[in-house]
Amino acid sequence: MFYVADRTEMQEIDRLTIEEKGVPGILLMERAAITVLEEINSRLKSINADRKLKCLVVVEGGNNGGDGLALARLLYQQGDMVHVCYINGISRVSDSFSYQLEIAKKIGIQVTDHIIDSDYDVVVDGIFGVGLKRDVAGIWRETIETMNGLVGFKVAIDTPSGVDASTGQIMGCAFRAGMTVTFGLNKRGLIFYPGCEISGEVVVRDIGFAQAEVDRVHPVAYSYNRDDLCMLPGRSDSSNKGTYGKLAVIAGSRDMSGAMTFAAEAAYRMGTGLVKIYTHIDNKEIAGVRIPEAVLMCYSNKDEAEQCARDAVEWSDAILIGPGIGKGDAARSMVEYIMCEAVQTVIADADALNIISEKPDILGRHRGPVIVTPHIGEVSRLTGVAIPDIKKNILEVCKDFSMEYNVVSALKDARTCVSDGRDVYINTSGNNGMSTAGAGDVLAGIIAGLVCTGLGAYEAAKLGVYIHGLAGDMAAEHRGRNAMIARDIVSAISEVIKGAEHDGQQ
Repeated sequence: MFYVADRTEMQEIDRLTIEEKGVPGILLMERAAITVLEEINSRLKSINADRKLKCLVVVEGGNNGGDGLALARLLYQQGDMVHVCYINGISRVSDSFSYQLEIAKKIGIQVTDHIIDSDYDVVVDGIFGVGLKRDVAGIWRETIETMNGLVGFKVAIDTPSGVDASTGQIMGCAFRAGMTVTFGLNKRGLIFYPGCEISGEVVVRDIGFAQAEVDRVHPVAYSYNRDDLCMLPGRSDSSNKGTYGKLAVIAGSRDMSGAMTFAAEAAYRMGTGLVKIYTHIDNKEIAGVRIPEAVLMCYSNKDEAEQCARDAVEWSDAILIGPGIGKGDAARSMVEYIMCEAVQTVIADADALNIISEKPDILGRHRGPVIVTPHIGEVSRLTGVAIPDIKKNILEVCKDFSMEYNVVSALKDARTCVSDGRDVYINTSGNNGMSTAGAGDVLAGIIAGLVCTGLGAYEAAKLGVYIHGLAGDMAAEHRGRNAMIARDIVSAISEVIKGAEHDGQQ
């Protein structure tokens, strides 16, 4: 697990490290410059260490500009040709910036107020960093647009100028980096779209922020890496199928058989002991062929559907409801019964969420843990918030929705967020090839499987989203992003789990 900071959190960590731990700000600045220098050299001088680079470093009068000036000095001292463009657009500059500027001038670095050439090996953005709160305009916008048009390897210090470090939104215009070297913690704006698209390769480097102060600030957001697969429940040699839970999958309607098979097989691939599918009678034959491991109970009318819902509550350890069930009377009766009567964990997905959006009080009547897995459109229907506004601040929407209804929310988008109303997990696995029919059903099945095998609702949702993305990445590697389909993601789940077992993480 690693923390992901927003603007305010990172600034507070910086302040506490300097003011309470006594680490001089100028020392942090020097360390920042050294890390950026190391990253540039490793990419442009790995073959020929004696190569002389022609470098442009663009700065403003804040501490990000001070980082840039310190970097310019280090580049100059290792023999590179360096030009600093100082955009003097603010009335007050930081003391550290003034100190670095004086040194740069004394040692002979060329400093001008404009870009004097169009041909550089390296173009460095040291303008705004994480502190930007306003739209980029005037001389800053003109300069950034000029920088974007230059040739050369483009490097952003901490955060590309013009990217909101908290949301990833573009503030008017932004520097397009080939690499961003960010300090201490990764930033939300470098993970969320569209900021991540113009940040290039993101490298997180330690420059000496005190860990105690990071823990004290305790950033709201965090992400997983492969080490976190250790949370996968293990399996005992003395176990039986009952040990790994009974999952009710209420899914599929006429002409919508795929959803139930994707969800059920994904749950089995996660280690669920027994899956019972509740579906429309039209899907009976298909279910028997596609997922013969599952028990089957069918309905053909509303009364039979209600009996299925009662059976699911009595029989199962967890219930997944929604994929492909439609919005007819039978589906509505099952959703309302499950949401109001189940005491076990309920995973509500797809059509279940569409039904709930028409009668949202149902969500507030749950008796046990509830996980909801909406995509952006479903969130909009559930909350009444317009899709563009959700995309601008998906993290806060996810957190607020979870808090309001006391549920775990996995808000699906290019960067899926999962929250229990207190903190937020931001998923970084997965790829755009997963934008395909059935991928959401697979995710719901993965999460449900993790619940059945022993994880709590929040832990299952977070780890499930991460594993879903890893499986998608493996599917893309095998099939290609354009050609991969939901079945490929299901098939790749076993590779993820096997890899975790091999690495000793399970």
